[in-house]
Amino acid sequence: MYWRNGLWCRFVAVLLALVLMLSVLAACGGGGKEVETPTLSPTSTATVVPTATPTPTPSTTLTATPGTATPTPIATLTLTPTPTPTGTPEPTPVLTPTTTSTPTPTPSLTTSPPPDTTSPSAIAGLVANNAYDKRVNLWWDKSTATDFDHYNIYLNKSEMADVTGMKPIQQIKDVATCRYQAIDLEDGTSYYFAVTAVDNTGNEGTKVTSVSVTPTVMPKGTKDPELEVQVYKSDEVWVGTTLLPDNHNQDKPRIIEVNMLGEIIWEYLVPVSLKRYTNPGFDVELLSNGHILYVLPGNGVYEIDHDGKVVWSYLTSRISHDADRLQSGNTIFVCGNNDQKSDAQVVEVNPKGEVVWRWCAKDHFDIPPYSSIYEEGWTHTNAVSRLPNGNTLISPRNFNLVVEVDPEGEVVGNYGAEIFVAQHDPEMLPNEHILLCNHSKPHRAIEFDPKTGKIVWQSAGFELNATPVRDANRLPNGNTLITGSTKIVEVTAEGEIVWQLALKDITFSGIDAASLGFYKADRISSQE
Repeated sequence: MYWRNGLWCRFVAVLLALVLMLSVLAACGGGGKEVETPTLSPTSTATVVPTATPTPTPSTTLTATPGTATPTPIATLTLTPTPTPTGTPEPTPVLTPTTTSTPTPTPSLTTSPPPDTTSPSAIAGLVANNAYDKRVNLWWDKSTATDFDHYNIYLNKSEMADVTGMKPIQQIKDVATCRYQAIDLEDGTSYYFAVTAVDNTGNEGTKVTSVSVTPTVMPKGTKDPELEVQVYKSDEVWVGTTLLPDNHNQDKPRIIEVNMLGEIIWEYLVPVSLKRYTNPGFDVELLSNGHILYVLPGNGVYEIDHDGKVVWSYLTSRISHDADRLQSGNTIFVCGNNDQKSDAQVVEVNPKGEVVWRWCAKDHFDIPPYSSIYEEGWTHTNAVSRLPNGNTLISPRNFNLVVEVDPEGEVVGNYGAEIFVAQHDPEMLPNEHILLCNHSKPHRAIEFDPKTGKIVWQSAGFELNATPVRDANRLPNGNTLITGSTKIVEVTAEGEIVWQLALKDITFSGIDAASLGFYKADRISSQE
């Protein structure tokens, strides 16, 4: 029986173990009060208190009686379940990280803009110049397109009005590069050129106005050992010949025409009987009939043919430095050579030599501070030009100003007071600015806006040994030809010297220095 009693005891022990496990599971699964989960905050620390595990308690004690043959249960095991809490359990706080929600984008109701189909504006200001020896130079105004991509250069042997389908000979990406030299052309053949602007989406204004030019061989001349071209940039200059009076040798005053290399291709020697009238400087211009009009100060104005024959003249001792042939055939000139208040400072004569118009400074300026001035005359008027509006632009040098007068002689414009200093050769530009040589220190060419009273452009100052500076001409490509006493330069709008003709190793000094050397110069070109 002993073994049986032992087996029974083992059975009871296993049963008790099972009861204990059930009690533990009941306690963990919902018996008793739920433990509150503390909420963590940045300013406090949560402490977790462990919960005791409930132990089941038996209702009776088991007792075994030894010596009994049949095992009899002597105790009953009663399990009392842990009651389920009533009521609503307290919520367990949940620690949730703060997040930023991303709103769902609202579909746009607008549509994409239509593709750009607008072409840049047509290129303006296109000019072409025979650059000699199979070359042609082009210039044009800068494109104003804000979406500019490049220029297209077109060439054809017939006139162009539309370049659709044509292939350009060159593309230029830099919007500020508004010039181009075409090379390897045929001398004597006429070519047409056009330039367009293309935007960054490929739009191009294909309607064009082409310009024509015929390249030729540069005219050859004779080298003069006292003249030299020190600068010649063939792709930037307005190519042509240059006509000028040359008085660097007082014993041999002359009028010469030189090519771009400085070689003399035409020469006229002032007659010996007239050479004393070249001081201080004389004016020369090419007429539309191929003749030359020139002024001898203190003597008169002469028209000569290409052979040097005098075909017309008007003599007066008051004439100074400037004369122009007008479209009417009349000739207008200045009388500032030792002029007096009783003199007319500007005179216009017809081909018969009859005076048809005159202007007298005393009618307007015989008042302080002008009335008491005198230097080589009262006004020493040195330049005159007839304007497109019919008015006349006059330069009374001693007054340090330029006046515009109407056909009745009334002063309608008075320009440059307190800016101009002994000004020379003023000319009215198409933009209504005035270009002239100013004898400030240093001498230089300036462009003056009469509306604002401001200088809007000026050249670099000339060295003392190249002064006086007495002539400035604006060329069709925007460059400016400026004449000093020992050199003539062509400069770009940015001031770069692209051509320079100079007297070789010659300078002037002494009392006659101002009357020697170069005085004026004109660039002659078939494209003007």
